[in-house]
Amino acid sequence: MINFIYGPINSGKTTLITNLIENLSENYVVFYINLRQNPFSTYKDFLEELFDTDFEEDMVEKKIKKAIPDAIADLKTVFGIPIPLKLFERIFSSEDPKSAFRYLLKIMRKVKEHNKIPVLIIDELRVIGDLNVDGKLIYKLFNFFIALTKELRVCHVFALSSDSLFIEKVYNEAMLQDRCKYLLVDDFDKETTKKFLEKYTLNKEEQEIVWNSFGGKPIFLSNCININFAGKDINEEIRKILKMRKGQIEEIIYTLKDENEEMFKGCTDVLEKFRNSDNFDYLNVTKYIRFLCEKNIIFVNSAEKNIKAQSKINLIAIKEILKEMTN
Repeated sequence: MINFIYGPINSGKTTLITNLIENLSENYVVFYINLRQNPFSTYKDFLEELFDTDFEEDMVEKKIKKAIPDAIADLKTVFGIPIPLKLFERIFSSEDPKSAFRYLLKIMRKVKEHNKIPVLIIDELRVIGDLNVDGKLIYKLFNFFIALTKELRVCHVFALSSDSLFIEKVYNEAMLQDRCKYLLVDDFDKETTKKFLEKYTLNKEEQEIVWNSFGGKPIFLSNCININFAGKDINEEIRKILKMRKGQIEEIIYTLKDENEEMFKGCTDVLEKFRNSDNFDYLNVTKYIRFLCEKNIIFVNSAEKNIKAQSKINLIAIKEILKEMTN
C-alpha cells in the first residue's frame, strides 16, 4: 500500500515523518529522499538526489568490509539510496528509469534478506511532477511503487506533498485506485493548541487570541511563543501579520483584475464562498480553484472533496477583502 501524506503547508508533515523515523524499531531500515532541497529540471537531477555515491567512500574510510546492501541492513536510516559510483555512472548515462528501479528493488530485497523491513519515504513529490523521460517520470515511479508494495510486498512507501491537487492527479492517472491510502496531516485542534501554548507559559487570554487569529497552524504557534518570550505585544504582532498576509492576497487577486477579468471574477466567486463559511465542498477542480491553490491561498482536500483556506490568518484576510469589495 502506498501512503500519501498530505495537508496544508506548514502543518507538520515532515516533522511527523521525522518523529516516525526516530521511533521505529530496529527491525526497520528507512530510506529518506528529500526532494525539497534542490531544484530539478532534468531526470539526471533527480538521479543525483535519489542516489548517494558517497556511501561507498565512507565505508572505505571506516574500513567496513561489506557489500553496500549488507552494510545498509545494519543501519536504521539512510538519506538517499547508497550506490557504487561505477554503477551510478552507468545508470546516470542511461535515459531509461528501469535500470534505476532494478537497483532499488535489489537493495530492498537485500534488506529483507537480513530480516529487516525497508521503508521508502519521498518528501515533496511535486518537485518532479513535470519531469519527462519518455513520458511522465512520476507515473512510472508510482507504477514501480505499486510493484514494490502490492505485488512484490518488499517495502512500505510514504509519499509527502503539500499539493493535494498534484496527489489527486497522480492518483487518477497512474491507476492507483485501491492501491493507496490518504493520510491527512492537518493543523492542531483547539484543545491541542491551547495545551501546547500553555506549556510555553501563554495565559488563557493569550491562548484564545492566538487561536482566533492563527488556529492550530504549528509554525504560527511557534512564532507566537517567540513573540511572547521576546516580551512583545501579541495583538500588535498579529495585526502586522494579518496586514501583510491580506496585502499579499490582494496583490494576487487585484493583479488578476488588471490582467484577466475573467480569471478575477472566477477566483472571487470561489473566495465568495468563504463569506459565511470556513470551508465548503466542491464537485470538480476548476481552473480558478487550481490557481488559488497554487498561490497557497486555499487548500483543496481532494480525498474529502472539500476546500478551506490554507490557514486561519488566510481565512480572516479573505473575509476582510470580501467585506471591502462590497463596501
